[in-house]
Amino acid sequence: MMDRAHPPFHVTSTRIGRTDLGQGTAVIDDDAIVVVVRAAADERPVRVPLSAIDGITVEGNELTLSLRDGMRLVLGAEAVTELRDELVAHCRAIPELTRALRAFGSRRGHRSDRSTGPGEQQRFFAPLLEARRQAVNATTPDAAMAAFDPPSLDRAIVAALQAFATERYGENAPARRALEAELVDLAEPLQNALEALHRAAEDVGSDTDDLRLWRTWSAQLRATFETADRVWLSLDAALDATPWHA
Repeated sequence: MMDRAHPPFHVTSTRIGRTDLGQGTAVIDDDAIVVVVRAAADERPVRVPLSAIDGITVEGNELTLSLRDGMRLVLGAEAVTELRDELVAHCRAIPELTRALRAFGSRRGHRSDRSTGPGEQQRFFAPLLEARRQAVNATTPDAAMAAFDPPSLDRAIVAALQAFATERYGENAPARRALEAELVDLAEPLQNALEALHRAAEDVGSDTDDLRLWRTWSAQLRATFETADRVWLSLDAALDATPWHA
């Protein structure tokens, strides 16, 4: 979502609790917002980790950050809306997800010798990876979250499982339905994870200011990818045990 560094924001005032530190500049990076306050002859940096910010609100030309320890950091800025949007975008960045996929793209993920293994693995993970691609290229946090639409992901994954069964049994309807039911049962943990992701997304809604809700959704997104990884290993074993009959 963020492909360039934003130049420093001019801050007209900085308050921590009741302490007024004066004016300075604010820079937002991947991990923190750093405010350099100009006081007399020296500069005093105030660094706040993004993970410590629970809420962001704007009133007039002031941006208030509610911190996890109960403190509040209030920044005055003429470009307060732009400052808020930039900070929200960093706080709601999509987490790294593919590191959770230990099976994907590895020999561990398709331990059998069947020639269809790598391709089937790619097709199973494709909906999740495409959603991740769209999220990374999204221009707003809301659009990034919307890329992971749980009902759409569920339908795409079920369609892949149905295709695996059809490719093996073709017109043999009883055998095809039996394998499809087995694969869907094995994928149930992933479907449950997607349902939890859907509930978390509904809680977030359009409230971009409550970062606690966003982090709950983000944690569930990571858990969903981890669940997909485990589910694939079970599916891979079931497909390996099912010979082709087409």
